Amino acid sequence: MPGPFPPESSPSRVGFGADVASAADALIRQPSVPLVSLALVLFPGDTSRSGDHSAVATLLITAATFTDMLFYAGWLGAERVFFQRRLEGKPVSLPHLLRLVKPFVSRFLVLGVFFGIVFLSSFFALADILGMDITHLPDTAAQLPFSFQVWIAVLAIVTDFSLTFVTPALAYTTRSAVRSVGIGFAMIGQTWPRSALYVLCPPLALNLLNYIFPVGGLALQLLLTSVVTLVGLLAKGAIAAFYLRERGSYSEDGAAYRVPPDRRRPPLAHLNEAPTVSP
Repeated sequence: MPGPFPPESSPSRVGFGADVASAADALIRQPSVPLVSLALVLFPGDTSRSGDHSAVATLLITAATFTDMLFYAGWLGAERVFFQRRLEGKPVSLPHLLRLVKPFVSRFLVLGVFFGIVFLSSFFALADILGMDITHLPDTAAQLPFSFQVWIAVLAIVTDFSLTFVTPALAYTTRSAVRSVGIGFAMIGQTWPRSALYVLCPPLALNLLNYIFPVGGLALQLLLTSVVTLVGLLAKGAIAAFYLRERGSYSEDGAAYRVPPDRRRPPLAHLNEAPTVSP
């Protein structure tokens, strides 16, 4: 891949710890990126108390929440491009990252819907096995059994592990959500055990568990969500560094756009497959 990595990511300092430190340095040097991530995650789009608002206010809140969700889906790809640019020592402005949101939205939405269906199907299947009636829990304010919470935690962690290299594949290598799943799953097998620390770092699982099983009052929830989001960004940066060393990237903006052949990155020498953008 053209352009050497900076000293903190050079071969003499390659490793999970060095990659986390590199991600932290990138976020500190450009705090606008973590601030956008925090703003999107902390957006107060709760309509559970819709009775406290007028119909118009509820509609506006719902529309704003949906817009926030769409923007966040695209921002997941822009975050990866940010880490790529920082690793290559190339500056990238916040306006440029914001422009990258649009081309990433649809593919990350498709990926999210796919894994959301898988997760929810497993959720309801587990409830059925345990003889639980999930549909009436909100009405009765009943507490989820501890055994059920444990199984959901395991499911969230397994989902997180499996997605480790799927999301960077969707940002750096392909526009196809389906193909990114194949690339991500295969990469775990191809790089194990070198990739163990990257795979076993569970930022997504922490986010899922924090959302499904909120702890404490509003202030504590906001604090935990902020911490989990920042930890997740560090993990994303470390995973991005590992992925880019192994597979490279389609272009300086990842796989955000189709680019002419003369602007595409050449494949890394040890790869069996060049980074190409799928239809």
